[in-house]
Amino acid sequence: MTNTNIRLQQITQALEAECVNLKVSSKQETLVATNADSLVHAKKELTSVPYGIYSGAQMVGFILFDNEIYEDGYYWILRFMIDERFQGKGYGKASIKEVINMLRQKDNCQQIRVSHVPHNTVVNKLYKDAGFEETGEFEDNGDIILGYHMQ
Repeated sequence: MTNTNIRLQQITQALEAECVNLKVSSKQETLVATNADSLVHAKKELTSVPYGIYSGAQMVGFILFDNEIYEDGYYWILRFMIDERFQGKGYGKASIKEVINMLRQKDNCQQIRVSHVPHNTVVNKLYKDAGFEETGEFEDNGDIILGYHMQ
């Protein structure tokens, strides 16, 4: 396992090209939206902010999550990916823990939610290892919804 000291840095216009160049493996392309699509989504979704996941000076992944409570009363992790070159090194788990720590600072954050396509068992395990639990709810498109309850 690699040193998983990561930091999240907000994606500015200057960092967009670096973010868009991150890719998942061809087998994973149906599991996550492209980062280009995610950045467009971020501009439309006023509560969310895109972040690059960095190890040192290297962007290794991307995450988009709410920095304000969403209209349904939850904070959501909307998009998340680790570049195929950096998968399996602990960056994903460290990134999710960092988001939890950031949102824990917000007084009104009682629960963080995330969803994923049902056959993405790898990310399901990652979220559960970070403390998320299945809610028994599903998105309209059939995606599984998991929740993390703040203690």
